[in-house]
Amino acid sequence: MTKAWQKRLLLTAATWNLLGGITALLDPGRHIRQLFTVSLSLGDPLQLFFFRCVWINVIAWGLAYLLAAFWANSRKAVFAAGAAGKAGYAAACFALVPGGIGTSGLLVAGAVDLALAAGFVAAFLSLRTTGR
Repeated sequence: MTKAWQKRLLLTAATWNLLGGITALLDPGRHIRQLFTVSLSLGDPLQLFFFRCVWINVIAWGLAYLLAAFWANSRKAVFAAGAAGKAGYAAACFALVPGGIGTSGLLVAGAVDLALAAGFVAAFLSLRTTGR
C-alpha cells in the first residue's frame, strides 16, 4: 500500500469523523432521529454530558487521522488504534439494529466504519511488512 493511498484513507476517515462529530454536536435531536428509533433525554445533564463526550472523542480521532495523514511516522499507531475503535463501533452499530433500536442509517454508519477498519488493518500490515 503506497503512502499516497494511506494518506487518502486517513483523510477520508478524518472527514467522516469530523463531519459526524460536528453535525451531531450542532443538532443532537436530528442526529438521534436519523440513527435511532429511541431518544436520549438530552435535558438530563448526565445523558447530555455523555452524548457530548462521545462526539468530542470522535472529533478528536478525526484530528488524529488528519495529523497522521501528514505525519507518516505516526501512522502505525493510529492505524492500529483506529482499526480497533472503528471495528468496535461497527459491532455496536450492528448489535442495535436487530433489537429495533438502530435505523438503516446506523447500519450505513457501521458499514462505513467497518470498511475504514479494514483499510486501517491493510495499511497497518503494509507498514509492518515494509518496516516503516
